[in-house]
Amino acid sequence: MGFFSSTQPQPTTVSSDEVIPLHFWNTALCMTGTVLDVSLKFDDVLDISKLRGALEQLLEMEDWRQLGARLRMNKNGKFEYHIPARFDASRPAFTMTNAQHRTSITDHPLGTRIPHATEMPAIFPSPDELSPLLRSVDAPKSINDWIYSDLPQLSIHIITFSDATIITVTWLHTLADVMGMTIILNAWTTLLQGNREAIPKIQGFRSDPLTQLGQRTPAEKYMHFNRVFGRKEFLWFIGLNILDRLWYREEQRRTICIPAACLRNLRQQASSELSASSQNQKEPAPFVSESDVLLGWWVRSLYGALGLRSDQTILVNNALNLRTSLHESFMSNNTTYMGNALCMSPTFLQGGQIANEPLGQIALRIRQSLAEQRTPEQVEAMTALQMQTMEKTGYLALVGDPRMTLLSCSNWHKARLFDMDFSSAVLQSSNQSRSQTPRKIGKPSYVNGVQHSVNSFRNVLSVIGKDAGGNWWLTGVLRTDAWAHVEEQLHKLVS
Repeated sequence: MGFFSSTQPQPTTVSSDEVIPLHFWNTALCMTGTVLDVSLKFDDVLDISKLRGALEQLLEMEDWRQLGARLRMNKNGKFEYHIPARFDASRPAFTMTNAQHRTSITDHPLGTRIPHATEMPAIFPSPDELSPLLRSVDAPKSINDWIYSDLPQLSIHIITFSDATIITVTWLHTLADVMGMTIILNAWTTLLQGNREAIPKIQGFRSDPLTQLGQRTPAEKYMHFNRVFGRKEFLWFIGLNILDRLWYREEQRRTICIPAACLRNLRQQASSELSASSQNQKEPAPFVSESDVLLGWWVRSLYGALGLRSDQTILVNNALNLRTSLHESFMSNNTTYMGNALCMSPTFLQGGQIANEPLGQIALRIRQSLAEQRTPEQVEAMTALQMQTMEKTGYLALVGDPRMTLLSCSNWHKARLFDMDFSSAVLQSSNQSRSQTPRKIGKPSYVNGVQHSVNSFRNVLSVIGKDAGGNWWLTGVLRTDAWAHVEEQLHKLVS
C-alpha cells in the first residue's frame, strides 16, 4: 500500500462512528487515484446562506448522511467509511469556503478568461488553468488528503462577484461518478425549492446492488470475453503506452466549444449519409444521436491527428451508465444509486474504416455497439467480469489487442450539469453576458471539469454537456502536436 503511504497516522477512530466498507466498484485504482472538481458558473449572485442551509438539511436526512463520512483504511488495507453519529462545528458534514470579490467577474484576471460560447468553433486553454480561481487553496487533491485527515467527502468552494457566482464541488472518485454527483446536486436544489418530499432514498447504502448484479450471469457470456487482457497482454499494452509517452512527452488538456449550428450540420450530414446507404429507401435512416455524431467526429479527427495506420485497431471505449441500463437492480421506486456505476462499452474499429467510411456510419457503429452491450445479460456478464478482475488485480478489465490505440469517452452530458436549477437561491441576476447563449436565471452558463489524478488521461474525451443555446462543450487530453490537426477539423465545420 505504498501508493497511499504517509508519514502521519490516520486520525483516531471515534467509537460512535458507524463503519461501513466501501463497495468494490468504488475501490478500483482509477477511483482511488482521481479527484474531481466540477465548477458551475452562474451569471447571477446566489445567496450563500441558503446554499449552506439546504445542503445541511440534505446531509441530515437518512442515508444521505453517508456524504459526511470520513474515509479510512483499515489494518487489512481495505477502505471504509466512518460516519459520525452527529455533525457539528468540529466534525461538519461538508466543508464550504467562500472567496468574495466586490468587482465584476470580467475585472478578475482569471475570471475574464473563463470560456464563453461564440458563433465559431473554438479551442480554449486547459480548464486546469482556472483552478487558482475556482478551487480553495486548502481543497484536497489526493486520497491521502482524506485518509490522513478528518475531512468529509464533499469540499465546496463558492466564488462570488458583483455579477456572478461560481460553485466548485471537489470529491474523490470513490464517492461517486459524475452521474452520482448530479444526484447530489439535484437533491440540493430540490431542498432549495423547499420540496423535501421529493428527495429520493439512497439505494445501496449498506448493501451493494452492483455486487448482486455481478452474480447473475457468468462473465464468460460477455460478448468480448475472448478478448479480455491477461497479465501478459496488460503489461504489453502498458509498455507500449509508456514508450508512446516517452516519444511524445508533452501533452495538453484543452476545452472545445462546438456551436449549436455546427453540430446540427454534422448530424444532418450523418443522417443524409445513412439515408443514402440504406438498402430500403422507404424506411427512415437509422437513428444516431448528437452524442454519437460528436464522438464519431472526434474519432475521425484523432485518426488524422495521431497519424494512425489503416491496418491499426482502434478501441473506442464509451462509458456506459449502469443506472440507465434498464436493469431492475436500479429501478426501485423513489430510490437512487449514488456511487460509481459505470462500465466501459468498447467499439472496435479498424483504421481503414475510419479513413474510408462516412461520419454517419462511424456514429452508427458506436451506437449499435453500445446498444448490444446494454442488454440485461450483457450488463450482468460485464459486471461479473469486472468483479473478477478487480478481485485479482485492483484494475477494471480491459479488452482488445495490446497493440491497439485506445480512445476513451466519458459523456457528462447525461448528467445534465447545465440544467442544474439554483434559481431559488438567486439574489441578483446579471444583465450582462459576453456569451451568445440565451440566459437562464439560476442555471450554469459554463461548466468547468478538472481531474487531479495519478492516472493518464491522454486520448480521453469528456463531453461536458450542452448549454442553454445548444452549444456543446468538451475537454480532451492529447499529445501537444495533435491539437493543430484537431483545430483544422474544427475550422472545417464552418467551411
